[in-house]
Amino acid sequence: MNRDDETAVRSLLARAADDLPAGGVPAQALLVAGERVVRRRRRLAVAAVAAVAAVVLLGSAAVLGGPGDSTTPADEGAPSPGRSAPTAAPTRSTTALGGPVTTQGEAPTMAPARFDPTRRSFRLGWVPPGAIHQATNTGTAIQSADANVPDPLEPGGPVEPGPMMAVAGSVTVRMGARGVDIFSPQLGSGLIGQVPSPETPGTRVASVDGHPAYLYTEREQALLSWQYAPGGWVSVTVRSLKRPEEVARQVVAGLTWQDERVTVPFRPFDVPPRAKLVGVELRTWEGRWLNATASYRMPGGTGEQPNVDDFSIGVSNGMYDGDGSDVGGARTRVDGRFAAAVDGPKGMGAYRVAQVPGCRDCVVEVGTESSAGLKAVDGRSGALRLAAAIRLVANPTDPTTWRPL
Repeated sequence: MNRDDETAVRSLLARAADDLPAGGVPAQALLVAGERVVRRRRRLAVAAVAAVAAVVLLGSAAVLGGPGDSTTPADEGAPSPGRSAPTAAPTRSTTALGGPVTTQGEAPTMAPARFDPTRRSFRLGWVPPGAIHQATNTGTAIQSADANVPDPLEPGGPVEPGPMMAVAGSVTVRMGARGVDIFSPQLGSGLIGQVPSPETPGTRVASVDGHPAYLYTEREQALLSWQYAPGGWVSVTVRSLKRPEEVARQVVAGLTWQDERVTVPFRPFDVPPRAKLVGVELRTWEGRWLNATASYRMPGGTGEQPNVDDFSIGVSNGMYDGDGSDVGGARTRVDGRFAAAVDGPKGMGAYRVAQVPGCRDCVVEVGTESSAGLKAVDGRSGALRLAAAIRLVANPTDPTTWRPL
């Protein structure tokens, strides 16, 4: 999470306290709203601890409507705030920054209608120095990989993983299924049915894998993109790093196409009936797994919000201090283990159980983002029971022992 993301969360909470009437409002609603912003901006695990601190600083409770009450330009397919609309490509090439670039492995020649979330299409090779926080996300509309250079949340503070993490610079590779716009929803997850703009995203530069490539730049950011197959685009976004255009091309040169099965460090479990797996997110810190989260949707669940999941089930490794007793929310115990619950409006919530057998520092979270998701996991009590039932594989530190979903 970068400084802008943290500022956005705190600003949102502050505005809620300043503008809306105080009194008689559960702090949990504020917590979940803060968490939802963080999930939508950077898809990091949870922000309950930071939101609690913000509530204390604000000194009052306030009503904050659920994120379902409003939309962002990313939700609507419009350019993000602060980002100009892509400019049309010139009729002839401009001066290229470097020569043509070729990726590694066998590049795809067809863009699928939807991705299989249990399979990964590519891996990062070269990443910027210091990019010790990495993540992959295999969604049905977009697959992505991130490499982040962490930064202290406070000047002089430690650089460490946590429910909220600051990022000094980052690289993001996004691959869209056929007909998916990966450009305008840069802060979202992509919406099936949107098609790339007829205006190419930037000016023409040297090719990638023999395909025309385009570069869009703005201050310390650069977006390099190309159409890997008819109807399917790939983009490399570089933020807050020196010589972003060069960094983008180095990332492309190290990009390796590799169709492989996604595995996770926890054992298979029984999901609610009719739940459909729509995404798997894996995060690492200095090569060690940090988070593994599976996201699901229910038939008719999110309805008009196809970029929102109904519920997710994941395990974090070292995101919370010690034995996990500091997990944010209303504290309780499940099977003698530390647990917490954060209930929010419209079915939103976070339900955590710490002290996972075999990993005392691990915490399981069942997150819900809709009424259908909360109903599917049988409410607060059911979500806590589900979280308590999750078990790790015999040797979770060894990825070769991980299991497919």
